[in-house]
Order: sequence, then C-alpha cells, then structure tokens
Amino acid sequence: MGLYLYSLACFFIPCLIWQILNKRRIKGQKCGTRHFIWTYIFMFYCYLAVQDAAGIGTIWDLIEYGKIEGSVNLIPFQSEGVMTYILNIIMFMPLGFLLPLIWKEFRRLYKVTITGFCFSFIIELCQLFCLRTTDIDDLIMNAIGTIIGYFVWLLFHKIFRFSGEKAIALSKAEPVIYYVLGVVGIFFLYNWRIFY
Repeated sequence: MGLYLYSLACFFIPCLIWQILNKRRIKGQKCGTRHFIWTYIFMFYCYLAVQDAAGIGTIWDLIEYGKIEGSVNLIPFQSEGVMTYILNIIMFMPLGFLLPLIWKEFRRLYKVTITGFCFSFIIELCQLFCLRTTDIDDLIMNAIGTIIGYFVWLLFHKIFRFSGEKAIALSKAEPVIYYVLGVVGIFFLYNWRIFY
C-alpha cells in the first residue's frame, strides 16, 4: 500500500503544484470546482495508464541497469495473442472520452488522436529505461483505443447534449501538461527499491 501511495504521489505532486501556480486563472469562475474534480479524474486515469498498466522506467532504473536497452519491435502486428491488442485498445479508450468531455480544445478527432498517439509514444519510450519491449503494435492499438473513446464521447454528447458545455481550462495544453508533469514525476521521483 505504501509503495502504491508513493508512486501516486510522484505522479500527482508535480501536477498539483502546476494547478496551485495557475489557480488564479480559474478563480471566480462558476465551474472551477467541477473542472478540478474532472482534472483529478483525468490525472488518476493517466496515472493508472502510465504506472499500473504500462509500468514505465525511471532514472533509477537507468542507474540500476546502467544502460537504455529494451527490445524494440517496429514491425506491425507481430505481437502474440489477440488479448494484447484488445487490452491496449481498452487502456486508451478513456483518454479519447475524457479529453473532449473536459476540454473544448480537444473536440476534434485529429487532436484527440495525435494526443493519444503522443501519450502512448511517451510510455513506449520510457519503457526502454526498464528494459521492457517498446512495440509499434502498442502505439497503433492505443491510437485506435483513443479514436474509439472519442466516438463513444460523441455518442454520449448526442444523448446528453449539455455534457461538457461548461468546460473551462487553465491552458490550451492543460491535459498535456498534466500528463508530462506526471510522467516526469514518476521518472525522477519514483524509486521502488527504497521499499526493499
């Protein structure tokens, strides 16, 4: 439990510091509290995708292993088992749903797709530090999952017309900032070895 809370704190603390530094921009707006609640949900999802599901490497892994050397697969559709593809799609569907729900700037398919691809690329890149496999299939399936999530949001928005209408943002790149800060927090602050 302590290890889990520690990794969660490593992800959240840089994001919370950024929010505190930018709180003045949102202060006084009617939906400020709602926005922060949704951003915490988004950050928690990102944490689960980055740390629990994918398991990225850290600077401490680089120090331990002394090298960046994971296996890299650049040939599409070489992964074993259909379940790998399905799980990668499912893992990124919430991203495709949450981005347009929370931020108006992300209500275009191309923006959501590019963001999903870049988020997945960061995960794959960081997996090189813990000697794991970096796989083109993961990038493709995660992008497909993001696209499916976006279409689920479109359907949701058609049924619940006013969902996300009061969306506000601290920055046009707010979700990207949370993701990058969270990954940087895990990368530099998280060292599971201190618990063993």
